[in-house]
Amino acid sequence: MINKRQTFIYIVVSVIVILILFFIYYFRQKVIQIIIPFFIAVIIVYLINPIVLKLEKRNISKTVSILMIYLFFGIAITTLAIFIVPEMVKNTKDLMTTLPQISLQYQSIFKGVMSFIKSSNWPDDIKTAIYKEIGNGAAIAQNLIMSTLKKSLLTLFETVTMIFDFGVALVIAYYFIKDGEYFKRSVLSLTPRRWRNGMIGAGRDIHKILSKFIQGQLLTALIVGIMEVIGLFIIRVKYPLVLGCIGGIANIIPYFGPIIGVIPAVAIALIDSPMKVLWTFLVFAIVQQIDNSFISPKIIEGGLGLHPVATILVVLIGGEFFGILGMLMAVPVAAILKALAKRAVEAIV
Repeated sequence: MINKRQTFIYIVVSVIVILILFFIYYFRQKVIQIIIPFFIAVIIVYLINPIVLKLEKRNISKTVSILMIYLFFGIAITTLAIFIVPEMVKNTKDLMTTLPQISLQYQSIFKGVMSFIKSSNWPDDIKTAIYKEIGNGAAIAQNLIMSTLKKSLLTLFETVTMIFDFGVALVIAYYFIKDGEYFKRSVLSLTPRRWRNGMIGAGRDIHKILSKFIQGQLLTALIVGIMEVIGLFIIRVKYPLVLGCIGGIANIIPYFGPIIGVIPAVAIALIDSPMKVLWTFLVFAIVQQIDNSFISPKIIEGGLGLHPVATILVVLIGGEFFGILGMLMAVPVAAILKALAKRAVEAIV
């Protein structure tokens, strides 16, 4: 039986949580800027911690292990950057420069279609209806394509330029791994004793969810992005590095990701020829089949515990309030909230 004191505590905690959520939403831009280094640090921790644990079993200290891994990946990233980053930057600049030309070419294609209909022998009422529908559809399609391209390029550009945040994240990740037990003890010491078992269980749930998402989804996105870059390069679509990277990153978003990823590539391919559009669709379709049949089942063991309808709903909510970043993070955040809510209900009941 819950007494008045417990009820009061639950009400106070609920009010505090609601106020915190309102504060985060109202100042979301500033909050996002502050937490970005911590967000990147968590990703780094989940990517390299398994390697650190294996090195520890060989009597190599955490400090040495982390520095060795940083050195190795630093050399690897620098080597890749020498060959890949200049080409990617060039692709991005070229694509940003040609966006107005792409818009004009789409207008030319639209005028050609309209001229064909005008010169046909179809009845006038049918022509009028077609003009109206094509005009509405073309405006919507053009706005969608151009906005998707601009948002994708802006997101990619911001990701490439987060050098300072990445450097801070490396330092934070170092201390997260090195002093992991200290942080656990500190959190537990601030928690009432009767809640500590629940906190430990909730921590394990969150750890499991983040492991699946970060180690699984990011590796899958990397493989998918590489395959799409190769496929676009083979069929000679312009800017394959940028378009492949956009496709790989978008692949993290459930259900909507493949559609978002293919739109910029199709928009660029259509400038060359309708046949190249078909080849582009084919490349993305083949990559998705390989991903769904072989890559994801091998790398990601099971889902994150959300029903497909719930997954679609949280992705839409994340996109509405926080844009592309919200769509990327909606599923793991929802899975974590579900796990915490389940623990809270079990503790109350």
